Amino acid sequence: MNTSILVTGSAGFIGQHLVESLIKRGYKVFAKGRSDGDVRNIETWEKYPKADCVVHLAGLTFVPDSWINPELFISSNSVSTNNSLEYCRTNDAKLVFPSTYMYSTNSFESAKESEALKPVNPYALSKFLGESLCRYYAEFFGVRVAILRPFNVYGVGQSDRFLVPSVIRQARLGDEIRVQDSKPSRDYLYIDDLIEAIRLVVETEISFDIFNLGTGKSYSVEALINVLEQVVGRGLRIVSAKTERQSEINFTRADISHATELLRWNPQWSLLDGLSEIWNKSIDCC
Repeated sequence: MNTSILVTGSAGFIGQHLVESLIKRGYKVFAKGRSDGDVRNIETWEKYPKADCVVHLAGLTFVPDSWINPELFISSNSVSTNNSLEYCRTNDAKLVFPSTYMYSTNSFESAKESEALKPVNPYALSKFLGESLCRYYAEFFGVRVAILRPFNVYGVGQSDRFLVPSVIRQARLGDEIRVQDSKPSRDYLYIDDLIEAIRLVVETEISFDIFNLGTGKSYSVEALINVLEQVVGRGLRIVSAKTERQSEINFTRADISHATELLRWNPQWSLLDGLSEIWNKSIDCC
């Protein structure tokens, strides 16, 4: 495998899985984390080795924190994305830009890539600005860009600040599962399926394109915990604070037909399989 890939945010949840997978497949990988410099500084990028492709994962991601410090999220994520595009422009490299869900908060239909965007939190806004930069550099500088809009990613090694690892941790401690709100419904994408989509995008000739990544199925928090009951083999009691987050998104479900048609990508992991994998791995490590 001759393709070289620069991965920023390589020490993060997605980054660790991606780097491990790419190396196993024989790619030449330049894994870059915080110890390699601040991605908001162009000087950091000037020190990076030349690569054929960049997967830009570095950035701030936890939505609740973005309401506390929106300026930091917007400046960090948009500036680093602009620097990644400058690197790609200078080195004739392709950029894979993982974005996020930013469609309507009230729709109960499957979201298509062509739908109007509505970033409803500062994190989504920072990704919206990043996407705008990507589109501009593709149109005016000819930078090859693939934008990925993964829905709710989960998997082994994710911080328990996020929902799935939080409920699994609680289930290991007892039968009571405390959540903020049991109603919001999400399309949960297992990490391995995201990694495979990134690999396919790296290997596909793309000038500029956008891909939703999900399963096409949506589960409420309550439904997710019901699936987890099958994994743990016992009942779990849900205690909901009934606290709705600011600008809460009530429902997400991805229309993945574009990724299926162009990339020949289809998710392989059901929610039951994904939760089982995390549960079993958490037992193995404890």
